[in-house]
Amino acid sequence: MKKLNLAYFHYFKKKYGWMGHFWQGRFKSQPVGRDEYFIQCGKYIELNPVRTGLAGDPKEYPYSSYNYYAQGQKDELIIEDLFYKELGPDERERQINYRQLVVDEMIQGTYDKSVWGSDNQRYRENQKISRKVKLKAQKV
Repeated sequence: MKKLNLAYFHYFKKKYGWMGHFWQGRFKSQPVGRDEYFIQCGKYIELNPVRTGLAGDPKEYPYSSYNYYAQGQKDELIIEDLFYKELGPDERERQINYRQLVVDEMIQGTYDKSVWGSDNQRYRENQKISRKVKLKAQKV
């Protein structure tokens, strides 16, 4: 991941004259050691399009695995998760349980949260964007 991020950063920096950190924070990776954390990672990924405003509901975003697991929509790019079969005895039951697992009441309450990260991270991001806009205006 680090090599991929660095390669894209250098391409973007050269093409657009970007300065500073490219991503909101430095890349961090943690091993997924517990099943609970694994499930939370999956929820986070499936619900990112909703949190960022790309979709109002996870099923509206066509570039995730949500519709495969929750709606039974076939997709040859997806290799079925090895834990999916444990969600129920048949396909319909698994789909229902997957929808409940990903979009439970606790998660629905976070849909309106438009910005993630600490106040300090958001402040630094706003500073970086303002600086970039000012530099661009000076060049014109």
